[in-house]
Amino acid sequence: MEDRLRRITESLEEADRQIVGALNARAKAIHEYNALREEAGDEHLRIPKKATVIEGARALADEFPADSIEPVFREVLSACTQLIAPDVVAYFGAPGDLAHAAARAHFGHAPSFRPNESVTAVLESVLHGHATFGVVPLETSTDGAITATLNGLVATDAKLCAERIVPLRYQLLSQSGDAAQVLKIYGSAQAIAACERQLRSRYPDAILVDVQSGEAAAHFALGDDQSAALGSPLLRELHGLKLIDDRLENDSAVETRFGIVGNRLPSRTGQDRTVLAMAPGDEPGALHRALRPLADREINLTRIESRPSTGSEWRHVFFLEMDGHITDRAILTAVEELRRIARYAKVLGSYPRPS
Repeated sequence: MEDRLRRITESLEEADRQIVGALNARAKAIHEYNALREEAGDEHLRIPKKATVIEGARALADEFPADSIEPVFREVLSACTQLIAPDVVAYFGAPGDLAHAAARAHFGHAPSFRPNESVTAVLESVLHGHATFGVVPLETSTDGAITATLNGLVATDAKLCAERIVPLRYQLLSQSGDAAQVLKIYGSAQAIAACERQLRSRYPDAILVDVQSGEAAAHFALGDDQSAALGSPLLRELHGLKLIDDRLENDSAVETRFGIVGNRLPSRTGQDRTVLAMAPGDEPGALHRALRPLADREINLTRIESRPSTGSEWRHVFFLEMDGHITDRAILTAVEELRRIARYAKVLGSYPRPS
C-alpha cells in the first residue's frame, strides 16, 4: 500500500514538473514571437486563436475532465496574452457584478478590468482604444434582449466577437460567516428583488437595505459584524468575505447572456453565429421580402425580434441571429442582397458559437 502511494505521489510530482515545464516553454515561445514581431515591423504575424487552442486541447483530453479544459486553458492563454500586449477589458456595472464575472470567465485573471456605469461608456471605451474589449449584457432569460445594448451596437462600430452565458447566483457574505450575527442584509435593488422570497424565508428578522451595488454592500459588511452583503461568488473573492449562505436567488434557472465587443471580427471557425440588424420598411410584406434571401439560401435563423427605432425614417429595427459566419458565401451573398432590399442592414457581429 505504501509503495503504491509513493508511486502515485511521484507521478503527481512529475506531472506538476511537466506542467510547469510546458508553461515555461509556452512563455519562451511567446517571447520569441514578440522578438519576431519586432523584426517583421508592419508585417502581420498570427499565432493560433484562443478558440482553436482550446478546441485542440479539449480533443486531446483523455483522463482530465473535458469540461475543465476551457477554464484552465483560458487562464494560461490570458497570461500569455499579457506577455504580448496587456488586455484592458471594460465591463458594464460594478466590481463583482455579473458582467465582471462574465469578463473573468472569458478572459481569465490576467487582464486589467475596468467597471463602467453604462453600456454606452463600455462601447465608447472600446471604440476609442481605451479598452481592448468590452463586456455588455445582451439578454436575460427572464426579460429578453437588452435594448440599450442593441441600440448601442446599431449606433456605433463596435462589433460582437464572442458571447458568454452566466447563471444568476447570489450568496450571503459577512466578515465572520456567522448567520446568527446578521441583523442587516445589504444588496442592490436588483439583487434583493431576485432573492427577496428566499431572504424573507431564511432570515425573517433581518432588515433588507437597498444600496447602489454589490460593491457597496460588501463595504457595509466589512465595516459591521452584524451586517451581511448579498452578492456573487466573485464579490466574496474580491473582498475576502466569508460565506453564510448560497443559492439565495428565487429562480435558480435565470441566466444572462453577455456580449464580448471589440473592434475586429474573429475568423471563421465553421461553428459560428452572425448577428444582423435591419430595417425592412413599414409597408405590407416588407419583412417577408427581407427574410427571403436567407430562406432561399437555407440559412438557419435562430432568433428574430424587433425594437422601436428612434430618430430615423423607419419605425422598427429587427435583430436577427443565424448560424454561420459573415464570410460564408451563403450569408455574405444574402446580406448583400438584403442591403439592396431593406432600408438599412448592418452586421453587428460574427463569432464562434459557445460550446
